[in-house]
Amino acid sequence: MFFRPKESPIVPPNRPIRVALFLPNLAGGGAERAALNLARGLLANSLVVDIVLGNCSGPLAKELPCDARIVDLKQNRIRFAILPLRGYLKNERPDVLISFLDHANLAALLAGLTTTGKTKIAVTSHIYLSVALKRLGVFKHLGLSLLLRLLYRQADVIVAVSRSAALDLAKVTGLPAERIKVIFNPVIALHAPDEAQKPVTHPWLQNRDVPVILAVGRLTEQKNHEHLIRAFALVRKQFVARLVILGEGELRSQLQFLIHELKLEDTVDMPGYVADPLSYMSRVAVVALSSKWEALPTVLIEALSMGVPVVSTDCPSGPREILNNGQWGRLVPVGNVETLAQALLEVLSSVAPVLPSECWYPYRIDVATCKYLDALGIVPTQTGCKIRAAISESSV
Repeated sequence: MFFRPKESPIVPPNRPIRVALFLPNLAGGGAERAALNLARGLLANSLVVDIVLGNCSGPLAKELPCDARIVDLKQNRIRFAILPLRGYLKNERPDVLISFLDHANLAALLAGLTTTGKTKIAVTSHIYLSVALKRLGVFKHLGLSLLLRLLYRQADVIVAVSRSAALDLAKVTGLPAERIKVIFNPVIALHAPDEAQKPVTHPWLQNRDVPVILAVGRLTEQKNHEHLIRAFALVRKQFVARLVILGEGELRSQLQFLIHELKLEDTVDMPGYVADPLSYMSRVAVVALSSKWEALPTVLIEALSMGVPVVSTDCPSGPREILNNGQWGRLVPVGNVETLAQALLEVLSSVAPVLPSECWYPYRIDVATCKYLDALGIVPTQTGCKIRAAISESSV
């Protein structure tokens, strides 16, 4: 069920704190990247880290930190991972379990409630929950809402990745807003400039005579790439440019048909999932986000750290927070193709502004890790880390 060290070392009384991070898999989304970055930050603070996976699959499997222990529960459905996760908690007894994504949060809480150990459970929400729930059928919506209300109050720590997402989570779960901590995702590594300089083989980024608009995100309804493509078709009538969309998903065939229908085959490319989008960002004219809803879109944070201009829909709720109400990038209404096209044209036709470091500093891995340590009641010491006794009473 899971991997163990070949030898079980004797743990001294003042042993390092063991933190387990629980995810369904290693899909290439923002939550999964945040979990791996948090693991790196915790390891840098001398904690022992287990990365517990429903299934060790996905494009980010190649990016697992080498100093973390990987625990593969070998379950493709998260509900089937509850019992194996309970076994892990019972046998390994980590000091803290941090789960990522709301369906994994429910599994973690169910597993933790049926375990007699003293593992503290922290759940993290990475979506604007009310919007996601509304897209489900009536019965599934009601059932999940009830589970969230019943189980989330059992968590020792509850984290949302943006302020507006935290308020929305409080509304959905019925919890007091002060019980939910806001911790921005750990996104920006100290070696980010090195990542940005990695070579890119895409021919459109070799010659910068023709500016490129870049979008990064799964090919799903949420990301609304259809409207971005339609907006780009309007841009092309006035400005010579190209559009690259990085990501993979179930809407690929529909989007390819739309590109063909609009006769954009020579100016729009969808090369699929790319492990190092920073290297693309450093070579484009503008990063575009056309989503219908978000919590804290990583792509905007990465673009700001690269100094690349941003155009984003003003969807609920992360973009407005990240872009400081439009101070650090352009916000346009959701679903308005013409306004999106006009904003892209204005950015393409103007000189890129110089962005201050304050617009991306809160998302540095070391900064976010310190926030998690504080929320969990873990205090760094000279010999490692120790955990505060009143973890459930730590301030919001």
